[in-house]
Amino acid sequence: MRVFLTGATGFVGRHVASCLAAAGHELCCLVRAPERAVHLAEAGHRLVVGGLLDDAAVRDGVTDAAAVVHVAGLIAARSRDELRRVNVTGVGRLAAACRAAPRPPRRFVLISSLAAGGPSAAAGPAVREDDEPRPVSFYGESKLDGERAARRALCAATQLTIIRPPAVYGPFDRGIHEFFRVASRGVRLRLGCTPRAVSIVHGADLAEGVRLALESPAAAGRTYHVANEASHAMDDLLAAIAVAVGRRAFPVRVPDVVVRAAGVLSEEIARVRGVVPTFSRDKVREFLAPGWVCDATRAREELGWRPRFGLHEGLRATADWYREHGWI
Repeated sequence: MRVFLTGATGFVGRHVASCLAAAGHELCCLVRAPERAVHLAEAGHRLVVGGLLDDAAVRDGVTDAAAVVHVAGLIAARSRDELRRVNVTGVGRLAAACRAAPRPPRRFVLISSLAAGGPSAAAGPAVREDDEPRPVSFYGESKLDGERAARRALCAATQLTIIRPPAVYGPFDRGIHEFFRVASRGVRLRLGCTPRAVSIVHGADLAEGVRLALESPAAAGRTYHVANEASHAMDDLLAAIAVAVGRRAFPVRVPDVVVRAAGVLSEEIARVRGVVPTFSRDKVREFLAPGWVCDATRAREELGWRPRFGLHEGLRATADWYREHGWI
């Protein structure tokens, strides 16, 4: 089917584009910077140049599209308002364009985040899709409100499916990559003073979940967590990254108070430089939450989704990719 894909030049979007193309879908990709989309053009995908708030570009993209897969979004920003402009207003305008199209797309797959649902309790059950959302960060709040904006704006002819992934890793990622980079220098960070467990998924496995959600009639109107079945203590995950990198890493405990101070300092440095902070007080609220464990049973049972990468295999492959491309 013809799919209008946003965010195809980003980390998750690259994996989604490859997966959908391999499954035979025809892609039309919204890109802000054509120079970053050479790989998409070379793969034969149609490019529409513009951003989410460019109504003409979005209108062009949804015209004749059988489905929309919306991956684009901000993970970090200079302000709460900037997050909401893209993660809420942008989603609403894309959904409104679908409603206004002569032939509205049949399916709208929205990549949200586990942050929209909020953290799991320290010793409690994993978060499920139907639990009452309790985001703890501006980012999580913006993703939840983006889901609501899509529901409000779409017409009945377009079925909405929401994917809420946990932490995502793999080639092209620059988020968890930082832990690989630090481990490659012989340091294994241990963040915070309280044990915290997290769910995780490889980017290629998340993309397969997106494909299944796009194609499955059962996914209409549903929300899914797409995550490996096993969760991991944060300290164990960082130790596994050090093993994947192949370095004997010296453990360095970073207390909660230092994590909080780092968020403030990073924000101030970014403000002076006029750039988006790589770490912030908003991210601190997520880092120091009790846990980020989600239940992905629904995706397995309704979509037949199964991850291809186990944790250690996926971390090794990711470390090899980083090394091959000079990232570590």
